[in-house]
Amino acid sequence: MRRRQRQVNWAPAVSLGARVFLLVVPLLTPLDPAAAHAAESGDFAGLVDIGGGRKMYLECRGSGSPLVVLVRGSAEDWNIAEKQAPTVFAEVAKFTRVCAYDRPGTPVGEKPSRSDPVRQPTTAKDAASNLHALLSAAKEPIPYVTVGHSYGGLVAKL
Repeated sequence: MRRRQRQVNWAPAVSLGARVFLLVVPLLTPLDPAAAHAAESGDFAGLVDIGGGRKMYLECRGSGSPLVVLVRGSAEDWNIAEKQAPTVFAEVAKFTRVCAYDRPGTPVGEKPSRSDPVRQPTTAKDAASNLHALLSAAKEPIPYVTVGHSYGGLVAKL
């Protein structure tokens, strides 16, 4: 039985500037060898060079498609578990590839973000651009399913 592939036309939803950005960033971004290997090797946690002298923290586990990208709000939402309850990140990794990242300028609990700092304040549009640059630089394959929590919901939608 042949699987039908669904084609999605993203052009109407993405501005010309964003399309140019998404086309140019992968061509100009010098890749961190560890990040380039991340998509092929399975589990990965570390800094990815997104170009412009900046690095962002990315953590990925599991395998399969579509890639689920967890976009947090202001707390480390996806790895929090009460007592013995499993975390969202660990559970999703059981059936497909899942990635979470540190948005620049957003603390992780009491600690600063593991991603390079950026000028504040930032916008949700900035955060969405950073996420696109990160996934491109890490060579994570499409399609993506973005799952946002709190402020991360706005970033995921953009």
